[in-house]
Amino acid sequence: MRIWIDLTNSPHVLVMRPVIERLGAEGHEVRVTARDFAQTLELCRRLGIEHTHIGHHRGERLGAKAIGLGSRSSALVRWAARDMRSAGARFDIALGHGSNDVSVAAALLRIPSSTMFDYEWATVQHNINCRLASAVVVPDAIPPSACAATACVTSCTRTRA
Repeated sequence: MRIWIDLTNSPHVLVMRPVIERLGAEGHEVRVTARDFAQTLELCRRLGIEHTHIGHHRGERLGAKAIGLGSRSSALVRWAARDMRSAGARFDIALGHGSNDVSVAAALLRIPSSTMFDYEWATVQHNINCRLASAVVVPDAIPPSACAATACVTSCTRTRA
């Protein structure tokens, strides 16, 4: 399988590293994109995660976040389209940890996607990526009522942390 993983914040590097390693060890082709925010790029380099740097954090204000979402999602679409052309194969799935950018880009490219989150109060974020993702993964610690509030009722998969 061709798998695309997007990292948007430094904790995501640590969460997704074992996933990246396991998928690679099982023979899957894993491509990673990473946003310049906090120590995301530095952690990728330190941990030896090969990645393509795309975009940066645009700030905390809602308007800046909207501009960032449009800008980075567009850049991810362009990157993925080039990558798929050069590989001669589409991505089978796109994965992110709360990344709206990859959910939007994958939806535009008609690539199935999965997102996960471990903080139920980011409702604007979840209302975007949970609606677009094919599957949503949350830890058991998050109550089902929180999933209901984020529009991912039908696709929420619970996992033990």
